[in-house]
Amino acid sequence: MNTFVLRTLALADVRLLGRDPLLKWVLGLPFGLALVLRVLIPRAQDALIANGFDMEPYFPLVMGGYLMNAPGIVGMVIGFLLLDERDARTLSALRVTPLSMRQYLAYRIVSPLVVGTASTLLAYPLIGITPIPFTSLLPIAAVAGMSAPLLALVLATAAPNKVAGFAAVKVLNGITLLPVAAFVLPLPLQYIAGIVPTYWPMRALWSAARGEPYFVYLTIGAMAAALSVVAAAHLFERRLLTRA
Repeated sequence: MNTFVLRTLALADVRLLGRDPLLKWVLGLPFGLALVLRVLIPRAQDALIANGFDMEPYFPLVMGGYLMNAPGIVGMVIGFLLLDERDARTLSALRVTPLSMRQYLAYRIVSPLVVGTASTLLAYPLIGITPIPFTSLLPIAAVAGMSAPLLALVLATAAPNKVAGFAAVKVLNGITLLPVAAFVLPLPLQYIAGIVPTYWPMRALWSAARGEPYFVYLTIGAMAAALSVVAAAHLFERRLLTRA
């Protein structure tokens, strides 16, 4: 895929977002939430300390959930763009253009991955708790970012329209954040949550925050997310063919 095609697709996305009064603001939510947490968490910690409870051991739990925030939002936005393009038969028109469906899907996988990862890298340090080195945050954010194209493809495949898409987003985000509950479980019982791919980057973050090895969790997470994305892309392509 050449630079001209990439630029054309990106500009088309910008125009679509600009026409939607809701989606064009949604991408800023990870930064807004980060600033809110930066203010609220220290105040909550002070209040709890005064009552004999230290919240600090649970900071990684909070940040594990936040880790999936930006990818989840980016995935939702791209998913709605896909729904718009599917309903407008834009994707069917690709068959008569030099751009193949595989190239288009590659763009739809890589672009939310990049945006979701970059948003996490920029917003995560704003909160100011559970700091980890950038060399650790980068691969963790990248594996977490793989949930963005996965969510987008699943949303665009499962939802018949944008109205149903909003309900589907709530369910998908709930599933995405479900592994947060595994934080309180002992190992190896905690690994049951690994059935959901988003568990593995969270687990890597929890280990990195404690100074423990985390590479094995990232490896498993990357493999699980990659397989899930490939499967979701295949199902999305099949859905388009049945609607053609």
